[in-house]
Amino acid sequence: IYVLPDNYEVDDKSLNDIKAAVRPAYSAERVAQLDSICEDAYDLSGKRYIPGLVGLNRIKCNDYMNAVVQALAHVPPIRDAMLLLSDLECKPPLVQRLASLVRKMWHPKLFKSHISPHELHQEIVNRSKRYFKLDSSGDAFELLTWLLNTLHMDFGGSRKSNSSVVYKAFRGELSVSTQQLQDARGRAREDDPIEMDPAKPIVRSKLPFLTLSLDLPPKPLFADDEDKGEVGIPQVALVSLLQRYNGSTVVEWQGQAKQYQLLKLPQFVICHIKRFTKTELSAEKNPTVVNYAIHNVPFGNLLPKDALADCPHGNPTYNLIANICHDGQPALPAGNKA
Repeated sequence: IYVLPDNYEVDDKSLNDIKAAVRPAYSAERVAQLDSICEDAYDLSGKRYIPGLVGLNRIKCNDYMNAVVQALAHVPPIRDAMLLLSDLECKPPLVQRLASLVRKMWHPKLFKSHISPHELHQEIVNRSKRYFKLDSSGDAFELLTWLLNTLHMDFGGSRKSNSSVVYKAFRGELSVSTQQLQDARGRAREDDPIEMDPAKPIVRSKLPFLTLSLDLPPKPLFADDEDKGEVGIPQVALVSLLQRYNGSTVVEWQGQAKQYQLLKLPQFVICHIKRFTKTELSAEKNPTVVNYAIHNVPFGNLLPKDALADCPHGNPTYNLIANICHDGQPALPAGNKA
């Protein structure tokens, strides 16, 4: 803090709280305790809040941006990298803005128990060349994938699996077997499963992934009492949707039959459940409820035996740390009115 125009620095301990609120700093010891110590904090008006669980202001239609930031701020490797990043002024603007916001979210001495994310969101608008906007709603999953890939590049990442903190946390590997649909075995009925013909050519490849996309079953035309919940909404288990990646389930995609086999699981799995179907004239949301456990969701049965044997802790399971939900109606295509 300087006095102008005399240009001399004010060095007074009473200003430390202001400096800390503007640019919080963290030690490695403090960061190591964040997951083990849950302490209350109080803002200047005496309002209680929990560091890390801090609200982000809604500017216009930036709620989808806020949801993505809240999720990433609770992934320990991403959070810790942002809190302990050195020489922040030398980093790309997107990294600077995200790190500054995450540091404020976890700060125990905020002036207010909510934060404005305007600087980060404005940088996202500029960096994406206004693909993501503040004045209109956007797709949270599209923003998440864009943000992960952009951060990976800003951290100097390459194609190698451990070249950035993003890849270390989220990158896995799967095998994809592809066969042209006309070569796949035909179906007696339209709802019968597709099968690959082993006598026909099958193309196999290994691909990295940052997210796993899961398809919901189509909405039934008539409700079935056995498969609907208390309010008549269809339900499905997450473990059932994950069978898409067990290496034996065949799915149809753009005129091809495909099989997906998980080969390597990342430290943190991002699952994207596709709920929206959009055409030029309409938009529809699948309301199916996905049931899952918060702790110990099994993923080991999706791996081949040799990959499962290499897992250091046996059958890998995952705990839920963040969940982004859509609340409301799907946005209509441009030019249509509700």
